[in-house]
Amino acid sequence: MDISTQQFVLFIVAALFVVNVGSVIAIWWDKRRAKKDQWRIKESTLLVWALVGGWPGGIWAMRRFRHKTSKRSFMAKYVLVVLLNVALVAAVVFAAIE
Repeated sequence: MDISTQQFVLFIVAALFVVNVGSVIAIWWDKRRAKKDQWRIKESTLLVWALVGGWPGGIWAMRRFRHKTSKRSFMAKYVLVVLLNVALVAAVVFAAIE
């Protein structure tokens, strides 16, 4: 790997770290607001965090905070978004290899 490739990989890793932390915070915040019967974060916002790569942190947070895991409609959408993210990443990787 040359320097530019190393920098690119470091940037991607850092960006994914930030996105996953953001996803964890969003789910934690939504759970906190739900307990207080206050305004909630839109499900679409949580799904966008997953779509841009925050799904590992989101899955961890949902399990850790026991939030949204029993809501079947949301979980179905979340699985779809995770699959879309994985497919998009795979397409980019395969395109870069060729």
